[in-house]
Amino acid sequence: MKKNLLIISIYYPPIQSIASNRIHSFAKYLDKEKYNIYVHTLTAQDSQGEDNVVVHRVANKVFFKPLLFTKRTNKFVHYSKVLYNKFVNYFFEDEYRGWIDESLKQLPAFIKENNIDILLSTYSPMAPHSVSLELKKQFPHLQWIADMRDEMSQGLGLAVKRKEQYEKLEKEIFTYANAVTSVSKPLVDEFASMCENSDVLFREIRNGYDFELQESQNSNTAFTITYTGNFYGERNPTNFLQALSNVMQKDKSKKIAVQLVGVKTHFEIPELLTTQVSVIASVEHAKAIQIMRESDALLLIHPANGRKGIFTGKLFEYLATLKPIIALVDEDDVAAELIHEVNAGYVCDNANIQKIEMILEEAYAEWAQKRKRAFNKDVILKHHRKEQALRLEKLMDELQR
Repeated sequence: MKKNLLIISIYYPPIQSIASNRIHSFAKYLDKEKYNIYVHTLTAQDSQGEDNVVVHRVANKVFFKPLLFTKRTNKFVHYSKVLYNKFVNYFFEDEYRGWIDESLKQLPAFIKENNIDILLSTYSPMAPHSVSLELKKQFPHLQWIADMRDEMSQGLGLAVKRKEQYEKLEKEIFTYANAVTSVSKPLVDEFASMCENSDVLFREIRNGYDFELQESQNSNTAFTITYTGNFYGERNPTNFLQALSNVMQKDKSKKIAVQLVGVKTHFEIPELLTTQVSVIASVEHAKAIQIMRESDALLLIHPANGRKGIFTGKLFEYLATLKPIIALVDEDDVAAELIHEVNAGYVCDNANIQKIEMILEEAYAEWAQKRKRAFNKDVILKHHRKEQALRLEKLMDELQR
């Protein structure tokens, strides 16, 4: 007999984010012969979603509420939304209070009518876990999976008040949840170390990519390095550009082009590189994949900051394009380990400009000599979104025994 799964998430299409992609992929790829899938999320009207998924939407009826990124906007609008959301997050205890209250009014009847067996809620924000906690208390038979895409109380830079909120919610999650999932083993282990309830299952379900592997032979006249996404804080191209400038200073005959796709230019481009670095406005996701496939190497920047277990969502899509990766990341963390396991490229610490120069030289030589890289495709295929959905299915099967 089919089981009935209710997924509770603020993020779901048409909201654009890695969080939306994760939850949408669960709904898309879970076996519809085994599960009836319902998604409870934010805004708009109820609808029959893609892939035979029923989507139930509730508005966040509060005066001050976060603004959502459902479509691409210009720089001013984007940053205005970011600043406003920081204001709401800082000054209001729960910015989704209206959504929580309305969800708790509607969902008890919904659970009864649809004979829900399993709840899956996902953080961040904490609102879906807050709703699921109350539902679990009302309906103890529910198997509750708390999905942690990020750290909660152990996150960096938290205000004291917010940290205390997270600690309180974490304690209740570890008391009432049947399972906790997260995106990397270090994060899973961290949550497990905080839990005193031996009955809770802890499982790693990574993020992934959602398109088919496709090798492409490019004929670029210059070694083309592409970065997609945005820069913020310490995640910026300053050291990479300095290293590239140094490389070009040594040998100006090198043909190198850099594409920064969808970024905001709050950084300086060295004078020597002004004709080699191009900033491309935000593009649709399919176009971004095409640009990556037409590149010769892909740039990944995530400076070490003491946190472990950080893959970054774009890594999996980078791997699936079968292009060498120039990764400026923590050399002792999961992203570096996966890149080495796949034989996907070059890794060094973002702070080590001399080593960045060295790997740029190596990557350029690989391109100039037309060497064919032997990617470990078996490992890459394990990170397709449908494989991650299978991991979730396996966990739900465990809970139903």
